[in-house]
Amino acid sequence: MQNILKTNQAPENVKPNPVDWEKLLDELPLGLFRVSSEGKLEYTNKFLTRWLEDLEKVVPKDKEPVHRQIVQAAKECWTSGKPTGVKIEVWNNMDTVVQVFPIKDESGKGEGVGGVVMDISAVVHHPSSLQKKINELSILCELSKVLSSTLNLEEILQIILTSVTARQGLGFNRAFLLLLDSNVTTLEGKIAIGPSNPNEAQRIWNSLSTQEQSLEEVLQSYKNVLKEKDVLINQTVKKLKIPFSDQNNPLIKSMISKQAFNIIRGKEGGDGALFEILKTDQFAVAPLISKDKMLGVIIADNLITHKPIDDEAVKLLSICAHHASTAVESSQLYQKLAEKVDKLAEAKNKIAESTQRLLKVERLSVLGQITSQVAHELRNPLTIIGGFAHSILKKMDEHNSDYEYVKIIAKETERMENILNNVLNFSKPDKFNLELVNLNDLIDQTLEMMESEIDSNKISIVKLPALVLSPVQANPDLIRQALLNIFRNAIWAMPQGGILSVTTKQSNSTVIIEVKDTGFGIPSQCKNSVFDAFFTTKPDACGLGLTVSVEIIKNHGGGISLESLEGKGSTFHIELPSAEAVNAGEEARV
Repeated sequence: MQNILKTNQAPENVKPNPVDWEKLLDELPLGLFRVSSEGKLEYTNKFLTRWLEDLEKVVPKDKEPVHRQIVQAAKECWTSGKPTGVKIEVWNNMDTVVQVFPIKDESGKGEGVGGVVMDISAVVHHPSSLQKKINELSILCELSKVLSSTLNLEEILQIILTSVTARQGLGFNRAFLLLLDSNVTTLEGKIAIGPSNPNEAQRIWNSLSTQEQSLEEVLQSYKNVLKEKDVLINQTVKKLKIPFSDQNNPLIKSMISKQAFNIIRGKEGGDGALFEILKTDQFAVAPLISKDKMLGVIIADNLITHKPIDDEAVKLLSICAHHASTAVESSQLYQKLAEKVDKLAEAKNKIAESTQRLLKVERLSVLGQITSQVAHELRNPLTIIGGFAHSILKKMDEHNSDYEYVKIIAKETERMENILNNVLNFSKPDKFNLELVNLNDLIDQTLEMMESEIDSNKISIVKLPALVLSPVQANPDLIRQALLNIFRNAIWAMPQGGILSVTTKQSNSTVIIEVKDTGFGIPSQCKNSVFDAFFTTKPDACGLGLTVSVEIIKNHGGGISLESLEGKGSTFHIELPSAEAVNAGEEARV
């Protein structure tokens, strides 16, 4: 027998229950056991262990051992897959029953058989009482198992109230659950289950299966039947908001005293307001307490059947609430942990964004230093070239065939000096250099400047200008520079040739330029970096062209974005505010 019973611990492959049942199960005057799917008696509580050992000493050898009869009953239950109760032969007219039921895992797969053994010799004339006790124990066991299967608070509350109201559970008509708020100032109604009137009760109860079901199966039935059906009762529970300072209220008193009460209208402890809200004359209340922490209460009543609530029902409600408390607290702790994880993830993202901004600032700082050095190196030769060009121009006759060329050299040198000055620190354009310009004209001018760079045999230019386009207030030289960089980028992306299309649109107070190419596109991993300083995929470029363009557009109050599909081409979207919108904004600020 010792080899069969071994220890009073569950096997390693059985998941531990979050509720500590060991002491309770060992002290119960009932024999509890578990048989594996292979038919091995792998667990017994202390009561059954002692009982079997005592029987082994007195039962004759020719009698079939009781533990074998228990295993046989379990095998029959495993085969049928249904709970069953059998009377087994012990010795000397000893009346003993075995109640067995299948044990299933979270997926519904059978793990073995559990059961209860009880000597009913002393209560053989009261079988209904014994069956009731066995059923109550089975309900509590299943409740604990189902509660351990989830950390979702809404599901836990649903499970608790279902176990209180189900026919296979405690059998109350209705159940209400209230929780303390985080500041422990108010007890608030959260969820309720049950009918609000006899007609609704008849409909719901007729919809539920009358077959024998486990608590898990009952829960699923209730989910399907009660979905969006308990509107009225949940409106009722939302009305329950009780200040924690009202310690004369029976619900607050139940939490503080850690006791369950049977509250009857007209008797001491009854709260008239509660009876009016619940529309009942009697209800039971049990506290949700976990490790001396007050969580809330469960209220249950029999509004429809008017069945009196006895002390036994209140006691069962209290035990159910005790098991539910641990699950509720675990869910709340899990929810707080999840919120902290989300906050950490959010903080991590902000740190990453800040890091990227710092890197960009650092790159722009380096860019500023480089452009400053370049400016000093270029300013002197540009000044000399411009000076000589203007000097020659003054001495040259306008009819000279070279006059126009020298004039262009002088003008373009002056423009280069202006561009260089504006690019230095991506400074905002000087308002005194702003003009009312038509973007269609600037696009034409920029493309004309690039005629020598565009191979007309390979690149086709398509211009789709808007017929009506509001003027924008801008520095034309800077806008041309921004367009020039974008056009060059598009042409470079079409080494085998293609189509460069430039479209202008009017959108309310915004003027839009779309620059589209049919080149090789931009890889998805590079899309977020194309506007960064020094980022480039060109072997002989420094990666500043698009960065300069972005800053120029931003400094004019606009924005630029990119759409690209690798192997298909890219489209740059440029938006600039119309002159009317800019002036309207300035007037509004004044």
